[in-house]
Amino acid sequence: MRLLDCLSKHALFPLNERREGTRILPSLHSLEATQWMPHQQFEDLRFRKLRAILEHAFENTAFYRRRFGEAGITPKDIRDFDDLRLLAPLTKDDLVRHQNELIARNLRPSERHSSTTGGSSGTHTPFYRDNACLNVKMAVEYRCNQWCGWDVGRKVAVLWPAVQDLFDDESWKQKLRYRLVNRRLLLYTGELNEAVMSQLAKRLDRFGPRLIRAFPYALAVLAKYIRDATPYRIRPAGILATGEPLLANHRALFEEVFDCPVFNCYSSRECGHIACECESHDGLHINAECLHVEFQMSNKPVKAGEPGHLLLTDLENYGMPFIRYEIGDMGVPLAGQCGCGRTLPRMGMNAGRDTDFLYSPHNDSLISGTICHDFIADGPDVGQLQIIQDSRDHLTIRIKKGRRDAADDIKKEYLKSVIDQVFHGKMRVTFEAVDTISRAKSGKFRVCINQWLKTSDSQTPTWEPDTGPVLEGTMPENNAVPGRA
Repeated sequence: MRLLDCLSKHALFPLNERREGTRILPSLHSLEATQWMPHQQFEDLRFRKLRAILEHAFENTAFYRRRFGEAGITPKDIRDFDDLRLLAPLTKDDLVRHQNELIARNLRPSERHSSTTGGSSGTHTPFYRDNACLNVKMAVEYRCNQWCGWDVGRKVAVLWPAVQDLFDDESWKQKLRYRLVNRRLLLYTGELNEAVMSQLAKRLDRFGPRLIRAFPYALAVLAKYIRDATPYRIRPAGILATGEPLLANHRALFEEVFDCPVFNCYSSRECGHIACECESHDGLHINAECLHVEFQMSNKPVKAGEPGHLLLTDLENYGMPFIRYEIGDMGVPLAGQCGCGRTLPRMGMNAGRDTDFLYSPHNDSLISGTICHDFIADGPDVGQLQIIQDSRDHLTIRIKKGRRDAADDIKKEYLKSVIDQVFHGKMRVTFEAVDTISRAKSGKFRVCINQWLKTSDSQTPTWEPDTGPVLEGTMPENNAVPGRA
C-alpha cells in the first residue's frame, strides 16, 4: 500500500468522518466481524433487527399499522422469518399511492432524505431513507469492494451510465475530498464513441484504480477499445460488475483485458447492495445483516436451487420501512455454506427483472434471457443486440447497425438457429437493424424485454428449470444481476 493510500485510510478518512459526523468505518468493522459469525448467533442477530423494524413500522407508520390490522396480527405474532408471510407484500404501486403513510412520523424531515427508484420499470418513484442508515449502507458497499481486493484508502474507478447520479456542480472542496479521502474517479459512460473512449482509457490508465466498478455493457465496449486500439495495460485487483446482467462472454472479456478476477454484484436504489460474489465465485453472498430476502413463486417459498420472485425486507431503513418489498427481480436461493467460510447466505441470479425472462410457447415456461445471449456469444460476433418478445410466439431481435458485409446473412442465420434450439422451433423471429439501442431511464442496458408478458392478461407461466439445450462448449453465466443503488 502506497503512502497516500495509508494516509487516506488511517488519517484523512477518519478525520473526514469526524468532520461530517458519519460512522462508516465503525459500521464496516462490525460487518467485517458479523460475516464470520456462527450460524445461530447470526440468525439471532438478524431476527432482533427484524423485530425492531417491524415494531417501529407498526408504531410509526399509518400504512403498516393498517397492514398488520388487515392480517389480524401485531409484530409480536412474528416469531420467526417464516411468519413474515402473514403480511401482504409491499408493491411499487403502494410506494406511489401511500407514500405519505409509509414515511415514519417519529422522524423529523431533517433526519431523512429522498431518493428515487431506478426507473427500469418505466417510471422513477420517490422514496425516503433515514440519514443514519447511510452509514451501514455505505459500509456494505465497502465490504463488497473488499471482497474484490480493494480496501479503504485505495483507488476505485466508477464507470457509470446513469446520468442522474452524476454531479456537474461539484465544488473544488468536493473534488479534493473525492481525490484524497474517497479516492474515487467517476466517469460517465452513457454515451460512448471513439473520442470519448480514448479519453476514458487515458484517464483510467493515469488513475491506476485498485478496483473498477461498472455497468458491464458499457465496460465491455470500452474494454474492446482498450484491447484493440490502445497501448494501455490497466491492471486493477478486481472488476465489480453491477447495474445490469453480467454475461459469461463479458466476464471472460474483462478477465482477458484487465487480467483480474470479475465479481458480480446485485444492488438496487431502494435497498442498496443486496448481494455480491466473494473470492470463491460460488454464488452471491446476501448482505443479510441489513436485508432479509425471500424467494417465492405463486406466493409460496421455493426450495434451494429453484428460482423465485424476490421480496426484500430492509432491516436498516427506519425513514420509510420496506417490508416484503416486491422489487420485480428473480433469483435462486443456494443451499450450504460457501467455501470462503462466511456465514452469509448465498443466492444466484439467472436474469434480473421479471420482464427479462422470455416466454416459451413450447411448454409454457420462462427462459432466462441471458441464456440466449450466452448461446449467441459462441457464434460470429453480431455486435450489440437486444431481444424483445412482443407476442406469445414472436421475438424482435434489434441489431445495432454496423458496416454492411457479406457475413450479415450468416449472422442472422446463426441467431435464428439459436432461437430455434432454445425455443424448440416454436418462436418466430424478425430482425430489425437500428442506429442505436437506447438504455432504460436508469442507465441500464436491457438484454431482453418481455413486452408481451408485461401486458398479457394470461396467467404467469410456470418456471421450467430446463431452459433449452446447452450448445456444445457453452456454459451459461449463473449469476447475472440487475439494478444498482
